Amino acid sequence: MTAMRVGAMTHVGQIRKVNEDGFLALSPILAVADGMGGHQAGEVASSLALEVVAGWPFDFHNPEDSLHQAIYQANAKILSLAKENADLAGMGTTLSMALVIEDWAYIAHIGDSRIYKYDGQDLCQLTRDHSVVAELVRSGALTEEEALVHPHRNVLTRALGAGPEAVCDARKEHLRVGDMLVLCTDGLYSLVTDEELRQVLMDEADPQKAAERLVALANARGGHDNITALVAVMESQDRRVMVE
Repeated sequence: MTAMRVGAMTHVGQIRKVNEDGFLALSPILAVADGMGGHQAGEVASSLALEVVAGWPFDFHNPEDSLHQAIYQANAKILSLAKENADLAGMGTTLSMALVIEDWAYIAHIGDSRIYKYDGQDLCQLTRDHSVVAELVRSGALTEEEALVHPHRNVLTRALGAGPEAVCDARKEHLRVGDMLVLCTDGLYSLVTDEELRQVLMDEADPQKAAERLVALANARGGHDNITALVAVMESQDRRVMVE
């Protein structure tokens, strides 16, 4: 299995004036980023992170180290630009990436965007949210339902731009033909349940239609944040990424 068919959709939502989300689907890398900061600085941070990733010379023989280097460089560039421009001070972004090489997805992740895998039956979250409420849920102090409405639900414990040390999570996941990867921002999963996400993936073989349905569902629920969904279906073809 060496190919992906990819669909993606991003939307400003119903409340925000600027879309600080972004995505990247560039063979063989998939990524989403959700920026934060005033004066549209979040948009700058997410765009800069994805720009670094898009131009990064990934080493297929050492993918984990290559992903870490890309995250380190993205963090350094965000910090440098924020230092040079007072309007961008304090900007940051999440970044969740999957580097797909043959039958494996190599994942690097910082912040509270997410990556899921759907194998035709089960939906599995491959990333762990780096947020205050996620830590409270993991400790048992909050339920998942309480976390969705908690006043600190948007406070991150890790992000690019937060400091010189960008500590990311990393893992690798085996893939089979027909498996789907979903990369999304919190504007999606905060309004669409895991079961609803699984149902859309079950119903829609076309990744573009799946991404559009997911974003439309979040918008119909109020769209209180920017919304981004990237859906990739693994196929047995020459390695390439087709964004529909």
